[in-house]
Amino acid sequence: MAAPGDDGNGGPSRIPKDMKSLLQFCVQATQAEDPTTSADLSQMSDERKEWLEKALTDMSVSPVERMQLCVRVVKMEGDSDDGVEKKVTALEEITEWAEQIDFAIDFHKIGGFEILPVLLNSDVPELRWTCLDLIGTMTQNNPYCQAAVLEADLLPTLLQLLDCDLDPTVRTKALYAISCLSRENCEAQKAFVDKDGFSVLMRAMQADVEKLKIKSSFFLTHLCSNRPAYKDILCDIGMIDQLVGHLGEDHSQLHEHLMSALLMIVTDHSRAAAECRRPELQLHQLLKDRIQLVKDKEEFQEEEQYATQLLRIISEGDSTVDCGAR
Repeated sequence: MAAPGDDGNGGPSRIPKDMKSLLQFCVQATQAEDPTTSADLSQMSDERKEWLEKALTDMSVSPVERMQLCVRVVKMEGDSDDGVEKKVTALEEITEWAEQIDFAIDFHKIGGFEILPVLLNSDVPELRWTCLDLIGTMTQNNPYCQAAVLEADLLPTLLQLLDCDLDPTVRTKALYAISCLSRENCEAQKAFVDKDGFSVLMRAMQADVEKLKIKSSFFLTHLCSNRPAYKDILCDIGMIDQLVGHLGEDHSQLHEHLMSALLMIVTDHSRAAAECRRPELQLHQLLKDRIQLVKDKEEFQEEEQYATQLLRIISEGDSTVDCGAR
């Protein structure tokens, strides 16, 4: 018989994590034995629900103990196919716990962070991206874990994975982790800038991975909306040229996000607007053509709005330009 908390194969079994899910689990188990029993809690009588809840009152799951078990699995298992599967299952469970801020903090307090550098440097892509997913989940809207990740000096590794990893999923998850780490966190954003994160982000946008380009554009828009001072840095590194260059490629879902980022950069920033007016970019004509292409198409409504606003901004004060969209 498998030990409590064990799946019978040396890995952690999944356990319902609250009374509601535990109740649902028991109802489903009951239905497996008696198909006439409804598995829908809403269809159960109040009397039966009360009985089940009372029967489960003394049953509990300790999140800390579960996470400790999962950490041990990650430490002890090797990188065989079976070992990797067990590690991934353990990491996924920790990630589920970490969706709750208090449990994410507990994970750090029990020493769970010690497994992160090892996983980020693993030769197995799935372990790298599962670890990145965990970091993103822990740090999202969680100042404690954001500070802990910075203190652990994991940001350089996250940037390295975003910049150089050969696996597109790893790169995308690295950007997710960086975005969650930096969200509403001035210290993390400063560290990102100090480590030349914008150049890494610009190179990420050059990758032949549309999802990565979209997420990079979205992250860029978010950063500029919070810190207008970043716009000078973007002008310095040639980000405007790159965004406009991508807009000249075959039309795709990406272009809405590119327009949004470019609009955010030029809004209330005269230098960026002047950059956009450079004749060699031919941005005025590109925007006018794009507005005509997507006009009255509901699925491109936001892109049309961004393009129209952008055209108006870069046309202000330029009497030689007929914006055609006023």
